Amino acid sequence: MVNPRKCLVLVVDAEPVSRCGLVHLFDSHERLRVVAEAAALPAARELCLRHQPDLVILDIALGDGAGFIREVKQLSPQARVVVFTSQADPLSVTRAFKAGAAGYVTRRDSVVALMSAVLGALDGERQFAPCVQRVLMDQFACGGVEVRGRAEAALSDRELQVFRLLGQGLKPRGVAEELRVSVKTVETHVQRIKTKLGVATGGELQRRAILFQRAEEAPE
Repeated sequence: MVNPRKCLVLVVDAEPVSRCGLVHLFDSHERLRVVAEAAALPAARELCLRHQPDLVILDIALGDGAGFIREVKQLSPQARVVVFTSQADPLSVTRAFKAGAAGYVTRRDSVVALMSAVLGALDGERQFAPCVQRVLMDQFACGGVEVRGRAEAALSDRELQVFRLLGQGLKPRGVAEELRVSVKTVETHVQRIKTKLGVATGGELQRRAILFQRAEEAPE
């Protein structure tokens, strides 16, 4: 009897230890085979195009994660994307699924939850892991999915990416280096963010970004 073809997996995660664990986990499953791993989105794009994976495991906090989810549809049309990340805020979850994610799992969820989302994605399902479900239920109870970060929800994906990098303590030049764009481009994004959030100064914007980042990283 011929064994069925294993589903090809691309792991995209900046943390070496996390990548190693994911590769070991997936390679030990009878349905999965990791064909490549990447620590950054530029390499992930190239590997996705080269290997045509069936599944991409992505840390959405890595660069423009939501934008990359959309790109996957062109790079490897059959691929499904499951987000595996530390970000469990409603804004990130909503944007991931709007971009086309098939699953969303946090690093606080169990291995069982991760595998359920992965295998579900391959079977055409969409799944929230338990930690994500709790966050969304709390927000529904408060009257909406994006209660926390309501103003930030008006930001575009790129603007939100810049805002988060500011929240990590980077100045515009540092953001430009991280995103590999010009300082002028970042300054344009910053001005638009300030307008949308009603913030007057760069210092005030960075303080707000830091508070937003801390709120996202806070445990439930």
